[in-house]
Amino acid sequence: MEPGTALVTGASRGIGRAIAAALAARGQRVFLVARDAEALEAAATAIAASTGAEARWATADLRAPDAAERLLGACHDVFGPPGIVVNNAGTAPTARFEKTDDALLDEVLDLHLRAPLRLLRAALPDLRAAPQGTAVQVASTAGLRGFAYTTAYTAAKHAMVGMTRALAEELGPDSSVRTYAVCPGFVETDLTRDAAATRGPEHAAKAMQAMAAMNHIGRMHRVEEVADAVVELIVRRPAGTILDLDSEPPCFVESRPVSQP
Repeated sequence: MEPGTALVTGASRGIGRAIAAALAARGQRVFLVARDAEALEAAATAIAASTGAEARWATADLRAPDAAERLLGACHDVFGPPGIVVNNAGTAPTARFEKTDDALLDEVLDLHLRAPLRLLRAALPDLRAAPQGTAVQVASTAGLRGFAYTTAYTAAKHAMVGMTRALAEELGPDSSVRTYAVCPGFVETDLTRDAAATRGPEHAAKAMQAMAAMNHIGRMHRVEEVADAVVELIVRRPAGTILDLDSEPPCFVESRPVSQP
């Protein structure tokens, strides 16, 4: 992997922090984005100490219409243009279908569709100028199949996968820019533990076991597995767009080429 700059959203903890650390270990300068300044500073400090790479950060509410331009400007100021963009930030609320209101739908669509689209749209000139510009969306198997009590989240992740497929078709196989979506099943993170904890202390462990059982691999994914998959895509740049991690071995879910209107 050639030295360069990677911008990673949702990078203060969990999957995003693991991805940033894995990229830093491969010689990338990493620009971390999240909402929690204290957690971001801790993550950047730890990544720099463990890898020797430069790590900077900026806070942002990615739902803000001007967030993409502001973050790219901040990245340019400290590192220059990014050659890698990883859209990882998100949330995973649960609700029965009849309780899935417009506010919940807006929340997940803003974070999983509008924010990634805005960031990629703003970053595309930088990615095109990079020797091997790469964009990766951290989606979910909820973008490939349905799960009960997650209508809004599942719809948003399907939208993220669809956006990635459409952009890959638009860029074409000969483009210098590659875009991918990585789809893990349930991952053992603070987010999933917090979701399990909403069931109550006496049911949290069973909830985690139930989520693990819903994964086709029969266990929870580790954040390092997702990070390694993202790095492998950036390094190898294989033909394919949507990577299903919840299979043995992980495989691409190919979409048929579409005819242009």
